[in-house]
This record gives sequence, C-alpha cells and structure tokens, in this order.
Amino acid sequence: MKQQNKNIQPFVMVITVAMVLLVSSQFKTSVKVMDFETKKINPLSDIILREKAKKVPLPEIILNKTTLKKIIEKEKQVIALHELDSSNIENTETDSSSALTHFFYALNEMKKHKRKVRIAYFGDSMIEGDLITQDLRDCMQDSFGGAGVGYVPITSIVANFRTSIIHTFSGWTTYNLVNNTPTNHKLGISGYCFVPNTFTKVDTTNANSSSWVRYAPVNRKHVDKFYETKLLYGKSEGENYVVINGKHYKLDEKNTVNQLVINSEGANKTINANFQCNTPIDIYGFSMESDSGVFVDNFSFRGNSGMPICKVPQSVYSETNNCLGYDLIILEYGLNVVSPHVTDFSWYENGMNNTIKHIQESFPGVSILLISVGDKSFRKDGTYETDPSVPLLVSTQKRIAKENKLAFWSLYDAMGGSGSMVKWVEGDTTFANKDYTHFNYKGAHKVGKLLYSKLMCQYSDYNKKQNHRLDEITEKSFGTVLNK
Repeated sequence: MKQQNKNIQPFVMVITVAMVLLVSSQFKTSVKVMDFETKKINPLSDIILREKAKKVPLPEIILNKTTLKKIIEKEKQVIALHELDSSNIENTETDSSSALTHFFYALNEMKKHKRKVRIAYFGDSMIEGDLITQDLRDCMQDSFGGAGVGYVPITSIVANFRTSIIHTFSGWTTYNLVNNTPTNHKLGISGYCFVPNTFTKVDTTNANSSSWVRYAPVNRKHVDKFYETKLLYGKSEGENYVVINGKHYKLDEKNTVNQLVINSEGANKTINANFQCNTPIDIYGFSMESDSGVFVDNFSFRGNSGMPICKVPQSVYSETNNCLGYDLIILEYGLNVVSPHVTDFSWYENGMNNTIKHIQESFPGVSILLISVGDKSFRKDGTYETDPSVPLLVSTQKRIAKENKLAFWSLYDAMGGSGSMVKWVEGDTTFANKDYTHFNYKGAHKVGKLLYSKLMCQYSDYNKKQNHRLDEITEKSFGTVLNK
C-alpha cells in the first residue's frame, strides 16, 4: 500500500500545479517591483498564439514591399539565366513565348476540350526512319495523350529501317521533289505523290490489285493499334476505288487534297489497302491516329536543303492543313549545305527566307520552330574536327529565324558545340555513326527527348506569363503596395 501511494505522488503533484496555474491565469498575477515587472501567468499562451497565427490571411504575410520585390527579382534572375542558355529554344518576339503561342494555346485547349494537336516535322536524312520524331511523339503522347504514328507515305525508301510501323507496298509510280513531276500531278505535303496502276475495267471485289499498301502496328506503347485511319488523296476524275480491309470506298472528291476517314468500331491490327482505278490519281498517304491527343508527322526527305519544299504548291499545303490541322511546324535542315570550303551562306539565307514565306502563307497563324544543323565533323590531318562552316550556318539560321519571327533551337549548341560530334561518336556511349554526321538510335532518342524537354520548358514559361505576368503584378495587383 505504501509503495502504491509513493508511485502516485508525482502524478498528484503535476495535476495540482497545473490546476494552480490555470486558476492563476484568470487573475492579474504580474507583479511590478521598481522597473521590473513579472509576466502574467499564461500556460496556454503557445497554443493560443499558434491558433491565431493560423488565422492570419496569406496576403497580410506576403503583401509587403520588401518581400514582393525579392520575389520579383528572383523570378527575373531565373528568366535571365534561362534566356542566356544557348541550348534553350529562343524566341524572336518581345514576348519570349509569342513565336510558339499558337502551339501552346492549342495544348491548353486540348486539356479543356477533346481535340487533336498536330506537329509537322520537316527534315532531311537526320530524321529518316522516324528518328527523333518517334521519341518526340512518344514524350508528347505520354504527357498529353493520343495514340498513333500519324502520317505515313504510300511508299518509303526507309520502310525497312523504320521501327515505329511495319510498312510494305507494291505497284506504284512515284514522283518527288528532285525529279520532274508531270503537270497533271501534284506533290503532296511530304514532297512525294504516288500514282497507282490503272485498269480499263474496275473490279472492287478483287482483293489483290496490282497497287497496294499494307501497314501493321508494332509492339510499342502508343503505336500498337490503329484507331482512326485517314487516306489523303488528290483530285479524282474517274471511277477510282480503294478496298480497305475488305470494304470498298469510292474516291470521287474534286479538291486538290481530300481525305477519306475510316472509323473502325474497335482498334485495327492492320490496314490493307488495294487500289482499283481507271484514271490516274495522286495518292499521298495514310494517317493512323486516335480521336484526340498529340500527333507528330515525319516528313523526311534525303538530301533536302529545305529550299526544294517550295515546289509543293501552297494549295496542297493549305488543303492538307484543312484535313489534318497543324499547330506547330518544325523545320530542321542544313546538313546538305555545310562544307569546309563554304564561308558565305547569304545564298542559303535568301533561299530559306523564300521557303519560310511559302510555309507561312500556306499555314497562316501556325507556330514555326526552326532547328539548326547539328555538329558535323570532317577529317583533317588524320583527325576529326568540326566542319568550320557549321557555326557559320548556325549563325545564319539564327538570323533567318529572327528575320521571320520564328522560334529557334540550336541543335549545335545543345549537342555541346564545337567538337561535340567527335564526342558523340567516340565517347563511352556511342550516339552517332562513324560518318560523324548522323545520329544512331541512341543519339536520336537523346535528341528527341531533349527537344521535348526544351519545348516543355518554353510551355511552362508561357503558362507562367499567362497567369503571373510580372508587369501586371507590379502595376496592377500590387502597384499600391510597391509605391508606398
């Protein structure tokens, strides 16, 4: 019994002291002796103060001149550092996001409403076989949704090299940018047109025509099924049909570019298209896509400097745009004009200015991003080094972008500048081929993801400026605070 009383004594003492303090806190217990005054007993002061602090409105904490100026200065420093980085996408307007505003606005609208956002990526052999573009597409669809490889031509010289779709074909006459195209045919958006063989008598029950194309998906995320299929073709003047997966469709539209949309009830595993035509007709390609999301169309053309794409009529570009609806056009050229002996690119600047004007008039209001040539090495005195014309061309391309108010990305700087191609070829991880010019799969994957990250960095800046413009914060929202 004595032991139990001994154990309970400390508890009784704590309770007793607490009760005395609580009772004392209800009276004025402070005592003043000369200039010294004891504090009032208030054992709950910490709890009460914390509770009051929670109820202080946030604006009362941040709306003061010193704090706000620090926030603004920090934001300005971040923006300044971002703009000084030569590996970032540059914009040539006063508003650093204005060159890509249409594209970014489309991405924001897609979040609110079910719609498609589309990118046309024009380039030379650097993007052949869907290199770079397949990685950009994959990243965009990961972030914003969508499924499908997008536009694929009827035939392709790199069909066996491409890994984003299985593509076979037979029985076509092909015209392109570098050969003479008859006046009764028009090149399509890819710089090609394909003409099927003709028959005196059309038999739509014949599943094995002499002109056919087959597409099959690959076992890879976003491109493993065909949901909605579109066929793009030119003006039809006769009894022309296509049999797709056993169903026949008449091609009878009269526009420069027309589309046939095949909506399947479920996802298709393959597209088998056989053409039965009794008059010549331009067939351009198929697009495999879902009903919403982001799509990236690869328009590669080996040996193209960028200037020949003016051979595609504006009517073809604009009517293709009516069918597919582009929000961003990317132009990546220059690989085929660099040479150690070239020191003046004024001729190229003039030619590309005409090309860009042609594109701008064909796709009014669409955002355009110009990507510079990457680093390219040549052999000198037994070792490889950067072609001296590469930085000259990059400067020219940057000036072209500025003159035409385009967004600009220096792939040369993003790779690491002078000598970077040697590192990409001879480093511990090989990112480029032994020609010291083209990326391999790993290098293209790296560039595609890097381009995506730079676009998203600009997209983030765009949204910040839409919602938190520093000048509006200073002049409107908190102008009175800063002027006090």
